[in-house]
Amino acid sequence: MLHTTIESPIGELLLTGDGEAISGLYIQDGLAAMDPEPGWRRDDNAFAEAREQLGGYFAGERTEFDLPLAPEGTEFQRRVWDELRAIPYGDTRSYAELARAVGKPGAARAVGAANGRNPITVIVPCHRVIGSSGDLAGFSGGLERKRALLDLEATGTPPKSYTLIGADGKPYASHVPGTLGGHRRNKGYGRLDCRAALGWIAKGHYVRHRVFFADEQTAIRAGYRPCAVCLPERYTDWKAGNRPVATD
Repeated sequence: MLHTTIESPIGELLLTGDGEAISGLYIQDGLAAMDPEPGWRRDDNAFAEAREQLGGYFAGERTEFDLPLAPEGTEFQRRVWDELRAIPYGDTRSYAELARAVGKPGAARAVGAANGRNPITVIVPCHRVIGSSGDLAGFSGGLERKRALLDLEATGTPPKSYTLIGADGKPYASHVPGTLGGHRRNKGYGRLDCRAALGWIAKGHYVRHRVFFADEQTAIRAGYRPCAVCLPERYTDWKAGNRPVATD
């Protein structure tokens, strides 16, 4: 088995194959990340065409992939994955519609399970399957990445990149926006809709010191404290000396 990694707007991707066909494409920041196994050999040259086509896709310039694929799965799973490739770029299908397409109208749950086990994400577009009500439902790469891929296909605009603050207090590029805001000088963090922060922003006194965190644990590790306005209970604990503790 050969493998390589590719940087993309949705994070690092791991490509696997035998040198002729692709067997896996995994989002390494997602729920289905894959670690190369002992005996696998890294070969960046073996995936040159896949790398080029993925680059074109993420740039909004390619709407179809023309690559040999060899995903491993049951006959039913492969039928579902074949049907996924028939969903047009920029379109979506519900799990119920996908079940009817594979001739199993009463097996939407089984189709959903097969969709979730798709080993070649993006190229085999499992992200184009949504809930019957229009909700995004599950995705091994996370719903923010699923939304980014659907937005890319709807608009032709590459996914945005955001700058967040890491646990070491240094900025890094992220494919998803932060969930908490902070102030670089007073070392406070809080909700993005915090009325105190929004008030200062409206006055123009806050923007150049504004920072963003992926989650509360990252903010804590970076040495920031809870906001007294939007996180009063956490701030009270912090003031009393019961400092939040970062957990693994």
